[in-house]
Amino acid sequence: MVDASPSAILPGRISLRPVCLVVAVIVAAGLLTACDDRSSEKSYTDRITNERVSRDMEMRGDRSVIPAKQRKSFRGLEYYDIDSTYRFVRPVDRRPRPDTVMMAESTGGVAAQVRVGTVSINFPQQADTLTVFEVTEGEDRGQWWIPFTDATNGGPTYRLGRYVDLERAGTDSVIVDFNTAYNPTCAYNPRYACPIPPDANALPFDVPVGEKKPVF
Repeated sequence: MVDASPSAILPGRISLRPVCLVVAVIVAAGLLTACDDRSSEKSYTDRITNERVSRDMEMRGDRSVIPAKQRKSFRGLEYYDIDSTYRFVRPVDRRPRPDTVMMAESTGGVAAQVRVGTVSINFPQQADTLTVFEVTEGEDRGQWWIPFTDATNGGPTYRLGRYVDLERAGTDSVIVDFNTAYNPTCAYNPRYACPIPPDANALPFDVPVGEKKPVF
């Protein structure tokens, strides 16, 4: 705001000092916001990168699911570039009561999976709805996850699809980050029985983020 006091105004000329001060403050605030955004983006990228490095080391270690004979030829995990536009915070449309469905497995059998609800996601390509399941046993008990397929399967990504674990964000919302999408264990060792994503979670477009198919 321009100061209208007598000392600020000369005949036919308005002092620009207050205006310049306001502009400078606005520019400084914009720079701080931009710096915060860049810092936040870098922190996010670093976190995803660290998670990928840890998973790669796990795959190469003595406790790897990869058979020992194949481990020496394992070239490491392959990933798409990180793209934060595939990270979503969405409410979960929970079922009145979780129900159990039978899901086909990679080894030819079926296994019971608990369905807790759905999430609607506005992908860059189009909106779609995915079913959310809950792990009911083992060390991951209580974890919500989404098994899904997309148009990259059989090409850059594993033919049977991928999984993404969800992070809780409040009572009924979750973070769905496809940058963290990973291959089922059977992609590295066919002896493991892995749930095959249901048709309800088949995306008709590419999801070009997350883990690619393994290379040996």
